[in-house]
Amino acid sequence: MLLMIVFWILALLLAVAATVLVLLPLRRDVRHDEQDLVALNRRVFRERLAELEKDHADARIDAATLAELRTELERNLLLLEPEAAPARANRATSRRAALVAFVSVPLLAAAFYYTAVAPQSLDEWWEVRGEMGPVVDRLLRDGEVSHAEEERLGMANRIRLLQDRLQKNPGDDRGWLMLGKSYLWLGQVQPATVALEHAWRLQPENPEYAVGMALALIFGNERQLDAQSRRLLDGVLADYPEYEDALRIYGVFAYQSGDFATAATMLQRLLVLPNPSRADPAMLQEMQAMMADAKARLGRPATVEQKAAVAGPVIRVRVKIDRALAGKFSPDDNLYVFARALQGPPMPLAVAKRRAGDLPLTLELDDSQSMMAERPLSSVPEVAVSARISRHGDPQPQPGDLEAIAVPVRQSGGLQQVELLIRNVR
Repeated sequence: MLLMIVFWILALLLAVAATVLVLLPLRRDVRHDEQDLVALNRRVFRERLAELEKDHADARIDAATLAELRTELERNLLLLEPEAAPARANRATSRRAALVAFVSVPLLAAAFYYTAVAPQSLDEWWEVRGEMGPVVDRLLRDGEVSHAEEERLGMANRIRLLQDRLQKNPGDDRGWLMLGKSYLWLGQVQPATVALEHAWRLQPENPEYAVGMALALIFGNERQLDAQSRRLLDGVLADYPEYEDALRIYGVFAYQSGDFATAATMLQRLLVLPNPSRADPAMLQEMQAMMADAKARLGRPATVEQKAAVAGPVIRVRVKIDRALAGKFSPDDNLYVFARALQGPPMPLAVAKRRAGDLPLTLELDDSQSMMAERPLSSVPEVAVSARISRHGDPQPQPGDLEAIAVPVRQSGGLQQVELLIRNVR
């Protein structure tokens, strides 16, 4: 409340100051014009009268002519004097305009605030910052808050408050790390990469920051390992051979990148660790399934338990394109098929990528295409399946993309089939 009072006082003072600065030059100009006009008339009268008197003294004109011309000059001066009246009238008009401006400028400023600024919920933001700011401060300091506080905070407010803290303290490496992870959770890869790179450059020797940077690079490369993400993960594991996050991310995304040898090696190293601290039973089962499948693809035998773990829920998706859109995309455009939680963050749970030229086609979504190992496709009971042809090659939606209406699916643990028709232009 105190901040709002200060804000309105400052806004009123600035509006008044702006009005005065605009009106003072105008007021001076009108008064100056009026004075200049009167002085000019009188000066011309005096100069002309002096010339006539000199002509009379030099005998160029007689006394009668001088008197007649003097009378004519005086008459002209009297006629010219009223010409100052319009200037005085303009001055009065200017005063009225000044009064109108003095009142209207603050009113217009207030109207602009309520039409352009108020919708951004400045009052609400100050309230959130006052109420939840201490929660974010404790999160930055201790690394965790209660589940109830996390729910009340929400991801959007968490990001806004972290941005606010980082504007004041851009050297806060923990703040950049949390901001980047928050963006990743929402599926916003580009700002996540910027934030995580800030954190990593501030603390390049910290394994958590290097793994975060590697994860951002993987997501920015359509969930595929590249040379830089491999170097970061290799560097972390060279110094910390049992670093769980590095092993899990390396194994999962090596599997999704088709590097089954690396996937089998990293997942094996992860699964032999005693009681991995960040893995619940469902995640461990998923890791075992990936390792078993990777070994099978490499021709290595898997145990009976590992083979049993491979089975899981599968969504078979048939994707077709409306004939009316046949000429609106290139065969080399990317086709993305997404599965998102029906309720929860908008970040996809699983994604498959194909060529648009292969339409119509059938593919399968399962836990092997999960975006994050700790949140596999099978972890959510209800999902929405959709498809989009990207005209720009980016999985993020863009104007001009071709889309299918999302179809909800309740996962039952077995095979389910969905048919999608791409018929809308974004």
